[in-house]
Amino acid sequence: MNVPYQNWVNRAQSLGLKSPWEQACVLALLASGLLHACLFWLMDQSWEDPLSFRKATLFGLSTGVTLWSCLWAIDKIHPKPYDPAIRNTLSLTLLLEVFLITLQTWRKEQSHFNHHGVINGLIELAMLLLISIAVLAILQITYRAWQPHAICSCSPAMRWAIRWGMLLLCISVLVGYLITWIGQYQALRGDSPTLYGGRGVLKFPHGAALHAIQTLALVAWISDRWRIPKGKAIIDTLSLAHFCWLAYAMYQTFSGKDRFEFDAFSALLIIATGLLSLASLRFWLAPGPGSTRS
Repeated sequence: MNVPYQNWVNRAQSLGLKSPWEQACVLALLASGLLHACLFWLMDQSWEDPLSFRKATLFGLSTGVTLWSCLWAIDKIHPKPYDPAIRNTLSLTLLLEVFLITLQTWRKEQSHFNHHGVINGLIELAMLLLISIAVLAILQITYRAWQPHAICSCSPAMRWAIRWGMLLLCISVLVGYLITWIGQYQALRGDSPTLYGGRGVLKFPHGAALHAIQTLALVAWISDRWRIPKGKAIIDTLSLAHFCWLAYAMYQTFSGKDRFEFDAFSALLIIATGLLSLASLRFWLAPGPGSTRS
């Protein structure tokens, strides 16, 4: 076998991508996001234009790293006989969902809140079914991650990064259902399906903590590599910062305020997010006596 290819396979498997199918799905999603990012830049489109390549870019990149993270997380959990089915189902459903979103972009049709015609209605229904199946798999992974002794091959910092990260991912996707329902209801009334209460951006809380699993895992990996003795404290503090940021996004949106339209309570949440982030940084700068970094 070709040595560079075997090295790539070994590296991919060590990062949670166990099969060529999983590797192909993640690479296809990331490549699609990067390709559409280039097209978006070359065509000089508006970021807020729902028919631009923005969604194809964001969903390709975001779903690619999310799928990769979920496959990596389940690889760290005590295995079950049905794990291959969960991994394959998650890969297929997320790949197909992004394919349909990208297809709508090329058809010059909105990918969400679009019921004009039979084809658009069927595509939106199919996307809802696909993401629902994927969410069930994500919930199952999260439930198992929180079981005692389910993650035994990781440091305490990485163990809690997986648990908090997957929990925040679950909350984010459930918020996605909520904003979809609100958007659909508002569209039926003839109002904007993307704004709430005048200026609240419905997609804001959905994305606020969607990628906590990546940031927390990266911080845990660096903490382990540098042998910081308070790695778990760093992860717990950063997780609280993510929850505060999510609470801020929820409050802003459902108060009908723009992202950075502050009042006393939203300012308090922003300050809490910042202070918790700084507190986690303090553990990095003062890892404790006798510790070494390498």
